[in-house]
Amino acid sequence: MRFRRLLIIFFAIWWGWPALVAAQPAEVSLADYDRLLRAAHAAAQRGDLLDVQVLAGELAAIKQVRMPDGQLAHVDQSWLTTALASSAPDLPAIAARLGALIDALAPPGVVSPEVALRQWQAVYNEPPFNRAGEGWLTRFLNWLFDLLDQLTPNPPDVPAPDGPPANPVVFTPLVWTILGIAAALIVGLLFFWVRGVRRTLRAPVKTPVADGDDPVTYSEAQRLAAEARRVGDRRSAVRYLYLAALLWLDEQGLLGYERSLTNREHLHRLQNQPPVRDLLAPVVATFDAVWYGFQPIDDQAFARYEQQVAAVQSLTKQPAGTLS
Repeated sequence: MRFRRLLIIFFAIWWGWPALVAAQPAEVSLADYDRLLRAAHAAAQRGDLLDVQVLAGELAAIKQVRMPDGQLAHVDQSWLTTALASSAPDLPAIAARLGALIDALAPPGVVSPEVALRQWQAVYNEPPFNRAGEGWLTRFLNWLFDLLDQLTPNPPDVPAPDGPPANPVVFTPLVWTILGIAAALIVGLLFFWVRGVRRTLRAPVKTPVADGDDPVTYSEAQRLAAEARRVGDRRSAVRYLYLAALLWLDEQGLLGYERSLTNREHLHRLQNQPPVRDLLAPVVATFDAVWYGFQPIDDQAFARYEQQVAAVQSLTKQPAGTLS
């Protein structure tokens, strides 16, 4: 009889072990995580939705990444699952976010593990990856729902009597006040939701060129930047000026520009030319903040950005021997 019990316990552990292991947070090395991100980034760039969905499933299972110095970094790829749940996933936007994550993982040997961990944490402390912070509206709603739960406790599970209830529910003035506030809040939320839907359905503002029509020469990128600046679209102007800097370096034979590479990878290609790399680094930082981070840029900051792009062109006009 005792042997039979031991046998039953053994089989229970044997069948339950895979579920127990699956419940633990998946942990991978930094190299494996970087490989999955790059594969998903390449699939999103070429528009292969099926490959992106397969790789997104593998990324969603990862909860922790082991950094080179042994520390664990917690990751959350729920944004990718949410983006792919749409009926028409925006693959260019997904590729842009994946590219930003790849940039945070600096190429091996370029920075120390401590710097890599700080860059990693900086990315996940910003939206859309960090959702830990709650605004005042979320805190108020949580407080309101908790209060309603306290005022209206769940009744015990007892058989209902045949006649009318002996103790009907009494709505006190406090309950009516809370219900009125809740109703007004719901109406306000519906109003803002309807306004957001109306804005979404409006005709999009025309940009100098359509998405995907990237310039292929330095002069074309400069022309598009001037057009965007003239119509007040400083965000697009920042992007075209950044492309102009890369195309200028490519035309001068200093940088092999490839659209599939990330911004940090282009910087890494200039590691043997420190003066050019140091001038291009602030250009990349501003472009990432404005284009991927949607940070506003005022006239003064835009003027400084133009000067930084012009400095890259001015330095590379010098004789090659002066760049080293």
